[in-house]
Amino acid sequence: MTRAVYYKLWASTANWQQRKYYGWYQVWSRLSVWGFATVPAAAWYTFGWWSDEWKKTATLGMYEPPLQHWDTNMTNARSDYVKFHAKYPGIPYK
Repeated sequence: MTRAVYYKLWASTANWQQRKYYGWYQVWSRLSVWGFATVPAAAWYTFGWWSDEWKKTATLGMYEPPLQHWDTNMTNARSDYVKFHAKYPGIPYK
């Protein structure tokens, strides 16, 4: 091969890692604009699936579980916060 072919091969492999990082930077910088709409929408649609602790964290402490009748069955599916520490606890005694 001629010297020009070797120069072309080495030029295409030089700084490959840097070009790869720059390419991913371009991808994420273009996709990040969608985060302003998709992250709140995802939180809105999946809020019912979150645990009570995450709901309280996401709402900055304002979340209270819905008021249930005191005679309802509190299973292990509900957290200790709902059972004992909420404003209207599911199990008002320990």
